[in-house]
Amino acid sequence: MPNGFTGTILRVNLTTSAIEKQQFDEQFYRMYMGGGAFGTYFLLKETAAETDALAEENVLTVAPGVTTGAAVSGVSRCCVTALSPATGAVGDSQTGGSIGPMIKRAGYDAIVVAGKSRTPAYLLVDGSDVKIKDASHLKGRSVLDVHDALMQELGGGKLSVLQCGPAGENLVRFACLVADLNDVAGRTGMGAVFGSKNLRAIVVKGGNKISFADPIGLKKLGRLAAERLPDSGFPTTLSKYGTPGVVGFQAEAGNLATHNYSRSFHEGYKELDGVAFEPAIGAGHTTCFGCVVGCRRKVKVEKPYKVTDRLGGPEFETLGLLGSNLDITDPAAVAKANELCNNYGIDTITMGGLAAYLFECAEKGLIAPEGTDGKSLGFGDPEALFWLIERVAGRQGIGDILADGFESAVKKFGPATAAYAIHVKNNGLAVHMAQVKPSQALMYAACPIGPDHMSSEHDWLLASDSEACKGLGIFTGADQSAIRTAADSFGPDKVRMTVYSQYFYSLLDTLSLCMFCWGPGNLFNYSELTDLLGATTGWECTLWELMKVGERRVNMMRQLNAKRGFTREHDCLPARLGKALPDGPAKGKHVDTKAFAKMLDQYYDLMGWDSKTGNPTAAKLLELGLEWTI
Repeated sequence: MPNGFTGTILRVNLTTSAIEKQQFDEQFYRMYMGGGAFGTYFLLKETAAETDALAEENVLTVAPGVTTGAAVSGVSRCCVTALSPATGAVGDSQTGGSIGPMIKRAGYDAIVVAGKSRTPAYLLVDGSDVKIKDASHLKGRSVLDVHDALMQELGGGKLSVLQCGPAGENLVRFACLVADLNDVAGRTGMGAVFGSKNLRAIVVKGGNKISFADPIGLKKLGRLAAERLPDSGFPTTLSKYGTPGVVGFQAEAGNLATHNYSRSFHEGYKELDGVAFEPAIGAGHTTCFGCVVGCRRKVKVEKPYKVTDRLGGPEFETLGLLGSNLDITDPAAVAKANELCNNYGIDTITMGGLAAYLFECAEKGLIAPEGTDGKSLGFGDPEALFWLIERVAGRQGIGDILADGFESAVKKFGPATAAYAIHVKNNGLAVHMAQVKPSQALMYAACPIGPDHMSSEHDWLLASDSEACKGLGIFTGADQSAIRTAADSFGPDKVRMTVYSQYFYSLLDTLSLCMFCWGPGNLFNYSELTDLLGATTGWECTLWELMKVGERRVNMMRQLNAKRGFTREHDCLPARLGKALPDGPAKGKHVDTKAFAKMLDQYYDLMGWDSKTGNPTAAKLLELGLEWTI
């Protein structure tokens, strides 16, 4: 019997109602290992270049990794992969909680869904008993209502619910998936893929025991996390305040999107910081399976906006995109906006970016009140934001336009508004400012899933000159002053750091590991990552082998995009990022367009991609064992 995986992947076709348990050998698992690599493998194998993301031919994979289910901190995430309705490219999103371990305990290494149900449905996976069940009674209901209804219907107990919400049902292109209320697969529109398949939810009951090669070794790793947490720096902050705990130092570094990315510092940032946020509206925390960090904060508010403690509190990204970027600094207001997004199943990042676009266009007189359904919209107005979220979720009036993203909005409101649509490939940017973090400029432009802040490490890694940096083979050039000026560098040192850390983060998304525990400089080091693979699977992996797994996933994603017509021309940044920031700690910083173009050339070269197309060469695919994708 294998350790860490069962060898069985559950295949469900909603069109034909066919349910199949597909077997794969150990070589397949060692080459791809799970998560987004599994999902991209099935997309490359089973979708055509012209497949529309909202067509029934799209293939969606929900996959943990070969390490998932071990009772070790940060080993419980799950990856959802499909063609993205937001970008038209590969879509990939991760969530924590218990859905990943539950899939493994049900006896499967992934769930792959194809086709489209003729009527609303949900998938019930109860160990070997798999059923496609009617969900007509769930249609149009909120995430919270559906969760409670399914719990009552199925008798509660140990089960996990992954659902799309009303926004997904309405095919909002940036709709997300909500796992057990407190965890969200937020980016790239995976909720809309559920909706396009008439699939409201996947419910998993898992009672099997997962076989691991070295249970004693896993217990040791579990203890190490608990011992290290109190003095671990960033994870300690997360344990106390969650990601809201980073608002303060990010703002003070000039790295907080403000007023539609026109500034990088908001004077009222302290109101959104976890130190003030937690005692004001905090209501405890939740944690993912087996994790000691407990970074998921809950909130509860009665006035001026009533907010439940059952749908999770706003993360750092949400505090920025639905907060400072809209000039809203009342934490209760941001918490309410976050609750609305979670209850409808909407990505808070893109929702915040679209709201900022609309607010600035209205501010500059580019959109008349009749263009916004007669509603007066503007920065600093929480009620306008709440109204807009409701309109988007229901595809009502202006919400129907925004539900298709930035490109649809610009087409509707005219080219004069394009300068205020801050996006790449129709996906909104994260709260991190590329003017301040040049590595983010690369990931915003060239990341296969669209602009992402969690597909590589940020600029601090190079500046640290630490073991976390050197352990990935990242070194500065001969001029050691590069270390001191790394934050301002658009040079080759920054590019190398981005490439190597992108491979590593791609590995984490393949194994479905949490960056807060397994990312550079956090609870575990690189040698303990190979220990984890040995204790779960019994494989004697090296870090070199694992980095190649991460590189393989990135190249599969980029090759999928290449087949769908994406080239270097699509790897561009919003013009606003090239303008000097007007004030704050990062005053004057900007993305130098000439330096960035050179940086992009170097990035493609280091990735082994064609510098003209920005896509993998045949030689690179051959090196990675991906010649079958050519």
